[in-house]
Amino acid sequence: MMNRRTDVLEEIYNDEIVNFLADRYRTTSREILQRFLEQNDSVPEMESGTFRLEENEMAILRDMMARYHR
Repeated sequence: MMNRRTDVLEEIYNDEIVNFLADRYRTTSREILQRFLEQNDSVPEMESGTFRLEENEMAILRDMMARYHR
């Protein structure tokens, strides 16, 4: 079970959409996902951050996460 979760996390970090956003914001895929979780109120904001994802980007990431959690 734990190995499957690790594989899913790696898939998400390497996802084309996540990497596109990372390039757009000149950051890492991990930072994109951290910002997504913060803006989605899934985790407390660690810092103000240097960027905020747009609402359409949040919607795309929500849909993507739903696919991975099926």
